[in-house]
Amino acid sequence: MLEAGDILLVCYRRLFANDDNRFFLGKVDAYDNGIVKLTGHSFLRDAVRGEMTEKSSLTTKLLSVSSGTLIIYQIPTHVELAKLRFEHKLTKLSLVDDSGFMLDLSEKMFHQS
Repeated sequence: MLEAGDILLVCYRRLFANDDNRFFLGKVDAYDNGIVKLTGHSFLRDAVRGEMTEKSSLTTKLLSVSSGTLIIYQIPTHVELAKLRFEHKLTKLSLVDDSGFMLDLSEKMFHQS
């Protein structure tokens, strides 16, 4: 199902109302029996600026793709990992690049009356 080199965005489910958004973006090193070995960077929401900030260290994680606490997105193969960034505009959080890729990560839909 997953192959080495695939790009994944891992979203940690918010379990409580006050939980901040947390993400892990990286490349698959290996996949076997529902466990993925992924190398990349963690991203956390900066409570002061409201922006997503990248943790500085490159990390390798082993994650269960069937875990109920993770939402995992596979990024298309034409997208370059190094060019991906988070963009926050008003109430919308997206993962984007400069070639037109956009993944909407907003958790709530706001409707104006």
